[in-house]
Amino acid sequence: MKKKIYIILLTIVIIICIFGFIKINAYIKEIEGMKLTLIGGSTMENKGNTHSLAYFIRTRNGELIVVDGGRDIDVETIKKYIYEYGDGKVNHWFITHAHDDHVGALIEILKEDNSIEIENLYYKFLSDAWYKRFDLMRYDAAHEILNLLSNEKIKNRIECKRGQIIEIDNIRCDIIRTVNPSIKSLESNGNEQSMVFKLTAKDVKKSIIFLGDAGEFASIELLKNKEILKADSVQMAHHGQDGVTEEVYQAIKPKICFFNAPEWLWNNDIGEGYDTGNWKTVIVRGWMKKLNTIKMMNLEKVYF
Repeated sequence: MKKKIYIILLTIVIIICIFGFIKINAYIKEIEGMKLTLIGGSTMENKGNTHSLAYFIRTRNGELIVVDGGRDIDVETIKKYIYEYGDGKVNHWFITHAHDDHVGALIEILKEDNSIEIENLYYKFLSDAWYKRFDLMRYDAAHEILNLLSNEKIKNRIECKRGQIIEIDNIRCDIIRTVNPSIKSLESNGNEQSMVFKLTAKDVKKSIIFLGDAGEFASIELLKNKEILKADSVQMAHHGQDGVTEEVYQAIKPKICFFNAPEWLWNNDIGEGYDTGNWKTVIVRGWMKKLNTIKMMNLEKVYF
C-alpha cells in the first residue's frame, strides 16, 4: 500500500515538473525577440467593422513600441494596452503616415486629459499646405497631427530619414523609406507618403517590416534596394489590398503576413458574397500563397 502511494506521489511530482518545464520554455519563447500585439481589422467589428492599424511591440527588457494606433474610435482599446503593457508610458511610437485610420487614436490621446506619456515619437510628414492641396479628402487628420506635435505628452520628436538606424534595446529599426513630395497627382497621395521601416530582434534575428499604406509609386523606390526588404513577417500594405506591388512582397519573402482587414475586406465582399468587390485582397492573398507564406494573419494577438 505504501509503495503504491509512493508511486502515485512520484508520478504527480514528475507531471508537475514536466508541466513546469513546458511553462518555463513557453515563457522564455514568449520574451525572446519581440512580443507583438496586433489590433485592428476583425477585432473592430463592434465599432463599425472598419479597417484600422495598430501594433504593440514589447522588447526583451520590456520597452514598449507602438506603431500607428488606429482610428479615433479605437482610442479606448489603445489606451488599455498602453496602461497594461507600459504603465501609461510608450517608449517609442512610430507613425507610418497621417491618415485617420492610422493616427486617429493618437490624436485623441494627445487631445485628452490623461496621464499617458510618449518618450519618443518617430515620423516624417510633409507640410500642412501639401496635405491640403494634394490629399484634401484626408486632410483633417494630417492637419490635427501636425498641430499636436508640440503637445507636452511627447518628450522627444524624431523626424526620420531614409537610411537612419535606431537602436531600441534588442531591436534595430531601419528606416527604409520616407515621404516623397513629388507624388502629387493621385487619389492615394497620402498613402504613398507612408514611411517604411523594419524592426529586427538582433538576438534571435527575427524581423517585421511595416509598409503602412504604401502603393505602386512607393514600390518603385523600395525595389531600388531589395536586399534590405527581406523580413520574416510583413504588415501588408494598405490593409492587404491595392498597396505595394507583388515584386515588393517577392523581395520581402515573408513567412507571416498581417492584413489588418475586417472580414468584408479580407474576402472582398461588398455584401454579395466572396470576391464580389473591387478590392484586391483576394488577389494579394494569392500572391502570398505563391510565396509559400506559412501564415496569413488577421487576428488580435501574435507572439514572436
